[in-house]
Amino acid sequence: ILKLKFLKLALITNIIFMLGLGFGRIISWFIDGTPSLLYCLGTFGELIIDGDYEELTIYSSAYLLGKQGEFENAIEKYNMLLKKFPNTNKIDVVYFNIATNYLQDALTKPLSDDGMLTIENFQKLQSSVIAYEKVLQLNPYNELAKFNLSILYSSMPKEPSKIISEQAVQELSNIPIGLP
Repeated sequence: ILKLKFLKLALITNIIFMLGLGFGRIISWFIDGTPSLLYCLGTFGELIIDGDYEELTIYSSAYLLGKQGEFENAIEKYNMLLKKFPNTNKIDVVYFNIATNYLQDALTKPLSDDGMLTIENFQKLQSSVIAYEKVLQLNPYNELAKFNLSILYSSMPKEPSKIISEQAVQELSNIPIGLP
């Protein structure tokens, strides 16, 4: 199945091709001038990636989905990343992004008609707490996770019906006292 003659030819061809690419980039630097910082980072990234292309692609798409406000899709992609690459060296960052997406999703959804936190949003806040706690198990020095978790602990009620929106409080404060 494997012939040494073809393997040797393929390796030599590949080495010549890669050296040609590297030489071409060096010539380009002299002719076109120093490349931008983004180009240098991209070139450096190509050297570091070393086979992590699929992992990086999933991570990037999840990150962009979160930035675009598609929090549920971003969380789904991050979970897919954890299933495909459970030993990723970015696992604490992935859990941090999951927690942040849950938090942002809960905060951007409207309250119920009576001004209370919906059960769905309460569950998202709970999921955010769980993910931030996981981040701190993996990396106890993550200050941003500590900060976000402390805010969640101090402001999140024990159950969904305990939160009333400011608008609902204002509406209640405008009710006249006594009989007309």
